[in-house]
Amino acid sequence: MKWWRNPKLLAVLGTVLAVLVAVGLAHRDGPAGTGPATAEGAPVGAPVSPSAPASSAPAPAVPTHAAPASPRATKLSSAPRNVLPDLVGADLQEAWDGARRAGYRFVTSHDASGRGRRQFIFSSWKVCDQSPDPGPLDKGLRVELGVVRHDEKCPTGAAPTTEPKVVDGRMPNLVGRSVIVVRRGLRGAAHVDVDDLGGGRPVLIETHWVVCTQRPAEGQPVPDTVGVGVVKYGERCPD
Repeated sequence: MKWWRNPKLLAVLGTVLAVLVAVGLAHRDGPAGTGPATAEGAPVGAPVSPSAPASSAPAPAVPTHAAPASPRATKLSSAPRNVLPDLVGADLQEAWDGARRAGYRFVTSHDASGRGRRQFIFSSWKVCDQSPDPGPLDKGLRVELGVVRHDEKCPTGAAPTTEPKVVDGRMPNLVGRSVIVVRRGLRGAAHVDVDDLGGGRPVLIETHWVVCTQRPAEGQPVPDTVGVGVVKYGERCPD
């Protein structure tokens, strides 16, 4: 009888084969309950202790202090309502705030030197004159302030601060005004040709130049082109 036809023998061989397979698997995987080690030697799935967090205590707050108000600003802030305060000598920002606190909401300013500069940063300017004068006034009035920069002196005389106007086609007086003011006044009426009387320098910033001469003279018909001779502010007009 062939051995592979003996059922008992086949059963024994199957049992032996199963035991050998089980032993081989157990040897490959190691002891039960352990998995493959990680690089740090801890089993996969083992709880990892979190590292201590870095200190996140907030930095101590640094106290900030606002600049103290000037005595004039303090005085203006306490001015009574409907009484226009004295604003001459004040910083333009302080004057503007003080007038509005007193009830005067229509506050405007102009360059008292006549140069026609705009007041974009109020704190850079100081008040030289005001209209109307201080006192109890109708709060619907417009308050006009003449100003110069803080590092400049207020003009001692009455500098022309308004733009020249052409009336009935006749030339206005341009002498003593800045080039930019003249150009604004003649816009739409004539072209302005500028000539430096001090040496032919280019006139780049027109608020820095003042008119000494004009062609044609005041009262003459306005031509297509008006000529002005200029020098820089602070220079004397040539004789």
